[in-house]
Amino acid sequence: MASDPVPQSLLIWAYNALGLMYMILLPLAGLVSFVLALMVVCRGKGAMSAASLILIVHTPLLIGMFGALQGAIAFYTVIANATKTPKPSEIAGGISTALVAPQVGMLLMIPGYATAAIGSFVRSFTDTNRGELPND
Repeated sequence: MASDPVPQSLLIWAYNALGLMYMILLPLAGLVSFVLALMVVCRGKGAMSAASLILIVHTPLLIGMFGALQGAIAFYTVIANATKTPKPSEIAGGISTALVAPQVGMLLMIPGYATAAIGSFVRSFTDTNRGELPND
């Protein structure tokens, strides 16, 4: 007889899917990405500010993609090391990390992306130094 599944909250499930490392690293990357994008939009000057926004904004997604690779390695390791057919619950832990980490990374990328897009758009209309040559 199969045991009944244990109900758990979405937060506990996300913690179990991501693990402690990604539960800390992804929100931290989202916060740093947002703050740096805000700083570049407010204070950045020159052509390199757009290039730095491209690098800064996608950091949470890149960390989430790293989590996806780590989760894929985890469930392939379970399959490779099994002497008999592994239980689906053993494989599901790695698959949930592989699917949840990029999703959380994309969700945490939204504030930084919106800040960069809206800030750059507004700044393009309000920049007072447009068309002038820089002073040497």
